[in-house]
Amino acid sequence: MTEPDDLHQVRLNLMRTVARTAPTVDAVLVIDETGDRKYGTHSAHVGRQYLGSLGKVDSGIVTVHVLYDTPEGYFPLRLVPYTPAHHFPRKQADPGFHTKPQLAVELIDAVRHDWPFRAVVADCLYGRNEVFQTHLLRQHIPFVMTLPATHTWWHFEDEPGGVEDLALRAAPAAWHPFTRTYADGHTEVKWLAELSGGPFGTAQSFRLVVVTPDPVALPRETTEYLISNLRVAEEDTSPGRAPGPAATPVEIALLYARRPRIEQAYREVKQHLGWAQCQARSDLALRRHWSLVCAAFCFLYWWGSQSQGEETDQREGAAGAAHPPSWSALLRHVRLWLEPFIWVWRAWRAFSSDRPPQRLRCLLARVARGQGLPLYTS
Repeated sequence: MTEPDDLHQVRLNLMRTVARTAPTVDAVLVIDETGDRKYGTHSAHVGRQYLGSLGKVDSGIVTVHVLYDTPEGYFPLRLVPYTPAHHFPRKQADPGFHTKPQLAVELIDAVRHDWPFRAVVADCLYGRNEVFQTHLLRQHIPFVMTLPATHTWWHFEDEPGGVEDLALRAAPAAWHPFTRTYADGHTEVKWLAELSGGPFGTAQSFRLVVVTPDPVALPRETTEYLISNLRVAEEDTSPGRAPGPAATPVEIALLYARRPRIEQAYREVKQHLGWAQCQARSDLALRRHWSLVCAAFCFLYWWGSQSQGEETDQREGAAGAAHPPSWSALLRHVRLWLEPFIWVWRAWRAFSSDRPPQRLRCLLARVARGQGLPLYTS
């Protein structure tokens, strides 16, 4: 296939047939970014920008992804590279330039009618972006996003003026414990409170839910300030509320808890599949490479469903889906099947351009079906 979108559509059709990744109203759309170091002035989309893999600003490429996360699995729906402003004649004023939140909006609009979901989940880059917020509110798209602890608003001197200040002033009775179960099985006790003040509350467009391991100290590295437009109750008619079932503060906390797992595990799987190992320079070549990596990622789910069967392991209060089913073992299994086939075929092509003899064709057909080769052959 010459067009990456064609391959994307094929793999999406395949994922609809796998029980672990089939469309469900319990899924969430997760916005994620992938940044990798890449140098050069002639490669598409390369520029100095913040790279999450390095944790600093460096020369590289960043892609924005929208992933479909079900209770049993997750996979990329669509992705688009972010092009820094210096690639455009008029820089940020150029009509062709799009920020990452603008790209995320386009990705969500491209998939939201075909893939049902409970909410859009994104980090503070999008949670504090007015363009992204406004679009989701106007389109009545349910979401759960974070704000940084430093987020503030205009206020009188004797009133709370930031999310952290609001949480520090919360009454002890506002905090409630709940147990959060992670994908690896371990549990932690967290505290949460739904707070009102400033732009947040039952009569406002945003709900604010604070999740922390320590409601007194509110450690910045582990405290989450979540905003959502999910309804408080069925009769909630506050402006900006998304249609659909009402959500408790615990559900809002668990919806966002599905994102950090993807942020860590999804990158690890992609790197094992060769996401960053690409020497291409043109936009089309890069998109083709990324499409192949996404196809390989999705193929692991299909292979697991075919070879091992669909096994569900839903745990009440779990933070989200497990990793692709034993993905590292599946990857080794696929390589044991695929690499012998490629090696034998290349060996014959190096020897002759004629059609392989009957016995070699039978051998290739056996390997192509995923059947192992005997250690000793006569």
